[in-house]
Amino acid sequence: MNREALVGDVLDAMDANLVSHACHLHEHLPTASVTVTADVVVADSGLADDTFNIIAGARFAVLADGPEDRRLIDILASIRATGHPFSWWTGPRDNPSDLGARLSALGCVRSEEERAMTADLDVVPHPTPVPELSVHRVTTRTQLADYAAVMAANWSPPSAAVIGFFEDTADAALDERSRSSFVVGYANSQPVAGAEVHFAAGVAGLYGVVTLETARRRGFGSAVTLAALDIARERGARTAVLQASSDGAQLYRNLGFKDVGTYAEYSIGSS
Repeated sequence: MNREALVGDVLDAMDANLVSHACHLHEHLPTASVTVTADVVVADSGLADDTFNIIAGARFAVLADGPEDRRLIDILASIRATGHPFSWWTGPRDNPSDLGARLSALGCVRSEEERAMTADLDVVPHPTPVPELSVHRVTTRTQLADYAAVMAANWSPPSAAVIGFFEDTADAALDERSRSSFVVGYANSQPVAGAEVHFAAGVAGLYGVVTLETARRRGFGSAVTLAALDIARERGARTAVLQASSDGAQLYRNLGFKDVGTYAEYSIGSS
């Protein structure tokens, strides 16, 4: 198989992993719903936070020429009618390839761009001790709440939706059958960093790598990343995938990840 075909297979698996991650806990959340159709997946947490309200996996068979396609207009209308903000993730395997431009023409705002990256876990380093940091696999509600608190601190003030989401889905997230595993790092007994690894489509997807602003540039982000990827190896995964911000991409390149494409997020407000 040539390199182009191999990259295509990885991107297909990455996209499927992203879709799985976007909705795998929603069935355990009373306010949530997931709509799966042949052309797109809509995960609605019912929360007023687009962290957990995701549209992804676009595979439209036929769209009208130009942006004014009735299918897209109807999807966006139904999303806006929920009253919740959403984030539509577009990726290299989407059909049509100009989906982002179509979304922009229909009033969606391109908010972020992420590098699609992958690595063979055989070449990713194993974790090594980092001074001042103690990294633990999350197995208790307290540890999961600590991870959520670090993630929530990405917002100012900290996101109540993030805290609430993990509180309400804790039993499912901690179940040994869960497709996700979490790690959290502590410095001076305080949670300062964390990461999540999600298993779907034959690959390990890395998500939610976070470090408190006051604890950055000390190797903590790399430490929790490597700890999460070590869990992936333990669970038999051979390939890791992720979507990295421009700020974080170099960290992952240093760990053996390679760029294979670009994702973009489009913000969708309520009507």
